[in-house]
Amino acid sequence: MKNTPRAKRYSRGLFLALLTLASAAWLHAQSVTGTIEGRVLNATNGEYLPNARITVDDTLLETFTDSGGNFRLSAVPAGTARVRAFFTGLAVQTAPVTVAGGQTAQHDFSLSASSGSAGSVVKLSEFVVGVSREMDGTAIAINEQRFAANIKNVFSSDEFGGVAEGNVAEVLKFMPGVTVDTSGGNMRFISINGVSSDNVPVTIDGFNLASAAGTSTNRAVQVDMVSINNLSRVEVTYSPTPESPGAALAGTVNMIPRSSFERTKPAFN
Repeated sequence: MKNTPRAKRYSRGLFLALLTLASAAWLHAQSVTGTIEGRVLNATNGEYLPNARITVDDTLLETFTDSGGNFRLSAVPAGTARVRAFFTGLAVQTAPVTVAGGQTAQHDFSLSASSGSAGSVVKLSEFVVGVSREMDGTAIAINEQRFAANIKNVFSSDEFGGVAEGNVAEVLKFMPGVTVDTSGGNMRFISINGVSSDNVPVTIDGFNLASAAGTSTNRAVQVDMVSINNLSRVEVTYSPTPESPGAALAGTVNMIPRSSFERTKPAFN
C-alpha cells in the first residue's frame, strides 16, 4: 500500500480501534475479578502465622502469608469465593468471601488446634497443658520446611528454650550436615557438608552479617556474638537458589529475629 494520506488515515483508524478493544478487554477483566486481603492468626497463642497456605476452591489461586501473617489474593473471580487457610498442626478453615469486581474484600482467619477426624468423638479425662511453646515452635518449623522451594531445615528457638551463653551455634551444631568449629573454647564458625565457613554466608533476615572480631580478610562469620534469645527461628539452606550469594557453595544460614508484629499482645519471657 502506498504511503498516501488515505493510507495514513486508515492505519491511524486501525490503531485506534485496536487500542479501544484492548482497553475494553482490560476494563472487562478488572470488572469481573477482585482481590482478597487478610491476616491469619493462631487463636491458641495469639501469634500471627507466617507461611500459611491460602487457596481458593475450584481455582488455581494460591498464596502464602508473610512474616506478619498477611496475605493477598489477586484476580479472584467476582462472586462468592470459598477461601481455605492451611497451617501445619492446626485445623484447616474454609470461609465464604464475597468478592466484587474491581474491589478488595477483607477476611481474617483465626486457626485453632485440630479436634480429631470428622464424625469421631474422643473424650479424655481433664488435664492441664502448662506450656505449649515448644509444640508451637515445632509446628512453625515443620510448616516452613513443608512449603520451602528448596532443601531447607528450620528450627524455632522456642523448641530449645534457654541455651548456655545464648550462643546460637550451640543449637546449630545439632542440625543435619552442619559442623561448628570452636575457637578459644567457643563455637564460632559454621561449616555445611564439609565446605569451609568462608563459603557459608550467614545472614539476619536476609541481610549479611559482619564478623565483629578478627583481623583477617576472609569471609568467615563468627556467630558466637549472636544470641539465640533474640531469634525467632533459624533456616539452614543446603541447595543454593538464584537469589543466594555467590559464595554460598554449600548453602546459607539465615537467622530471623523476633518481631512484635508476630503477636497480637505483649509477651514477657
